[in-house]
Amino acid sequence: MVNSPLNFLRKFWLCAALLAAVWALAHEKAWARCESCPEDQPLDEKTQALALQQADDIFKEVSRLRGLPIKNPVNKAFESRAFFHDYYLKLLQEQYPPSKKRAYEKAYAILGLLPENTDLIQSYLDSFLKVVQGLYDPRTKTLYLANWIDPDKEEQTMAHELTHALQDQYYDLQAFMDRGKDATMDAQFARSSVMEGDAVATALNYSIEDKNENFTQLVNIADWVRMSNLLEESGQKAFGRKVDLHDVINFPYIYGAAFLQKYVKSYGWEGMKYLFEHPPSSTHQIIHPEDFFPKRQKPVRVQIDDLSQSVLKDYSRIWEDTFGEYGLMLLMRQYLAEDEARHSARGWRGDRVQVYETRDGSHEVLTGYVVFNDETYADDFFKSYRSLLNAKYNADIFRRSDDTIHWVSLGQGAGSPTEPAQLNRGPRHEASAQEDLEVYVERFGRRVVFIEGTTSRLTAKVRAALWDVSRPDSKSRHGEDSASTAPRSP
Repeated sequence: MVNSPLNFLRKFWLCAALLAAVWALAHEKAWARCESCPEDQPLDEKTQALALQQADDIFKEVSRLRGLPIKNPVNKAFESRAFFHDYYLKLLQEQYPPSKKRAYEKAYAILGLLPENTDLIQSYLDSFLKVVQGLYDPRTKTLYLANWIDPDKEEQTMAHELTHALQDQYYDLQAFMDRGKDATMDAQFARSSVMEGDAVATALNYSIEDKNENFTQLVNIADWVRMSNLLEESGQKAFGRKVDLHDVINFPYIYGAAFLQKYVKSYGWEGMKYLFEHPPSSTHQIIHPEDFFPKRQKPVRVQIDDLSQSVLKDYSRIWEDTFGEYGLMLLMRQYLAEDEARHSARGWRGDRVQVYETRDGSHEVLTGYVVFNDETYADDFFKSYRSLLNAKYNADIFRRSDDTIHWVSLGQGAGSPTEPAQLNRGPRHEASAQEDLEVYVERFGRRVVFIEGTTSRLTAKVRAALWDVSRPDSKSRHGEDSASTAPRSP
């Protein structure tokens, strides 16, 4: 019998949502003081002692479910909210020194992942401290439980975190995460999907075992969440949905578990050793397991030069990364319907997105280069990005708009000459009063480039520079355009 995961996900959803996000994302997240967390009611000593005893039994059950004998007992301790606050604050302040923190805040605001002028560390910690129930630290080999833990979430929290403890004993979690610390954002999400998907799947099995079922028999977890989003969308508004931190962070938990539903069904839990040794390298592989096994489709690595050394001499490159299929879907979903956003990113093979800022910090430019499996996928993305630009900016001056190029002038804003441009800070854009700003998207073959926020004198130059990129593979499997081939000037 196929059973909906609704009841089981509800039982541990909050405790699984952000419990190990720092580790899972290779230290790509940050936290600070939560100003709106509920008052804690610490458990008494007797209740804590009973919970620690229960943790030993749960660890044995997790070991049985995963088929991995326990090598060593796990240290366990109850800690206060102040402990969790200080733990993550110290870790992430090291990861995000002031200059890097500012760059990420600017870039994430431009991309719509954070509101403008939002403190990255504060935002992540607020989200984390509202839901945290515990964590496993691979450095100290310790399970830390919140001393205010919700009794309804206690078992699922321990099952999830003790799965990480078992992973650590067999696969060395710290080394696993360290090997991915310099990877792209897309590759980090894929890597963390192995670790978090395993923990979510094991916690699901722990919850449903009495029903003689396992998580591979449930309806696809990612599809279930997608349908929930569509129901929410239909009840609120037809197009566009604000992306928040949970949309970004939840990927390894939701899609990682859905990926393992198919992988474990094919290879059993014994196949996890291979995944930890040779993890997926893109969110595309996680979303589409058929492109990871039985044969792995490797992503295309896109490299774009630092344009501040050539056509954007008055700018500095402050951020760049690979977004992947899931990241691009989140960008599109801010202005498009859920289904169209997902459809637009299908067939992804590689990308690179950059953010530039003027030397005085008053203006930014966004650039991107995306490669798809074939021209059909690229055309879908081009058309959706064109719709995104039309929804995002209040502009009616079209320099060119056809089947391959959409080039729009945003005109001059009504603000003073010193007022910073509000690029990507909302559904509409007020251009600088000093000079017209433009947005641009173009498809050539299976490739698409996009530009947002260039001045009218720079758009064509940036466009030409983007087409002059370096890619290792000169041809796709379909044999069409090579990396050295670029379209003519528009």
